[in-house]
Amino acid sequence: MYPTPRQTLATLLLLVATLLSAPAAAQSSPTHGDHDQPARPGLNDPATDTQNAPHARGAERLAFLLSGFEHVPDRRELDQVGSPAEVVGWLNAFLNDPEERAVIRLRALDLLSLYASEEARVPLSRLAAADHRADDHPLNASVRTRAQARHRALTALARNDHPQAFDIWRDALKSDDIQIRITAIGLLRRHAPERALPHLEQLATEDTRPAVQRALNRPIGGASNAPSRLIP
Repeated sequence: MYPTPRQTLATLLLLVATLLSAPAAAQSSPTHGDHDQPARPGLNDPATDTQNAPHARGAERLAFLLSGFEHVPDRRELDQVGSPAEVVGWLNAFLNDPEERAVIRLRALDLLSLYASEEARVPLSRLAAADHRADDHPLNASVRTRAQARHRALTALARNDHPQAFDIWRDALKSDDIQIRITAIGLLRRHAPERALPHLEQLATEDTRPAVQRALNRPIGGASNAPSRLIP
């Protein structure tokens, strides 16, 4: 038995109605459309990704340079990574990241000395002046890493031509840590010998430990630069 024309027309109309209602059902269903994934800001925004890509590549490139076993990048290489403001910002981020390896944090500290901006100089002076055993130390790290950071920062002040270098070195002569004292002695004798002489002479009378006395009187830069007289 074949369907009548009226039955055929009814079937066609039902099929058309079903097809038309399918998109609306898909849009209203909680298991379709925009509800499949939670919104992730910027992930699906091509313009934003394109704008951030150079910044991300620069930070990754700097991380690679900091992780080398022997090579230490110079200012020319850092300028190829990003602008001075960008690189200083990344270096500070590495330095202050407690999850980062100590060697990376200390290299970031060293490289801050290549920049004369306030954002680079403030961390150098803070870490060079801070007692690495203090509870309120500005660096979230082990005491050992803090001590290493202080030694590195004291030396970095010289490379940076830091305006507070002399005062910080002079104050470091009073440190209870003998290694800090010896570091400060060497820096003062090398970079400010005449200005430092009264402070070094006073230290020589107060601290008679052999290691300190040797640091006060050893030649700086070779025998020809040995002091003309012992610091008394």
